[in-house]
Amino acid sequence: MKIILLRNWLLALAFSVTVCGIAHAQLNVVVEDTARDPIGGRLVYAVKERIRSSSGLKLVPTSNDALFRFAIVTLDDKSGYSTVYSVVFAAWQPQSGTWTYLNNIVGTCGSSRLAECADGLVADADKTADQPREFYRTYYADKKK
Repeated sequence: MKIILLRNWLLALAFSVTVCGIAHAQLNVVVEDTARDPIGGRLVYAVKERIRSSSGLKLVPTSNDALFRFAIVTLDDKSGYSTVYSVVFAAWQPQSGTWTYLNNIVGTCGSSRLAECADGLVADADKTADQPREFYRTYYADKKK
């Protein structure tokens, strides 16, 4: 009886670890940027650093390796102390082989607030990626069957 209970407990533990591993798997993200202004370039760099240290997102070098796209365009606001940015989030659709628009953000960021802006943008990306994460989890689980 004790052996059966121990075996069932170990099976339940193994199942929990597997489900948690899938639930917390990192989503491959590519950051594509057009940041020709100095503040915008620093913002993009800060965003990439936040993604590198993220537990839910993994920075990859090309869109061929990604399931989630973080496209950012920046523009100097002519003061030299801030940038105007536009961010578009998109998800890869494996069935059609295309990117699908999810959300966009437009804003400004001053040179003294780069870390704050990057944190906010990566948090928005992580939140926007919740629905695609669930889709990929189901889609790729069904493919393994």
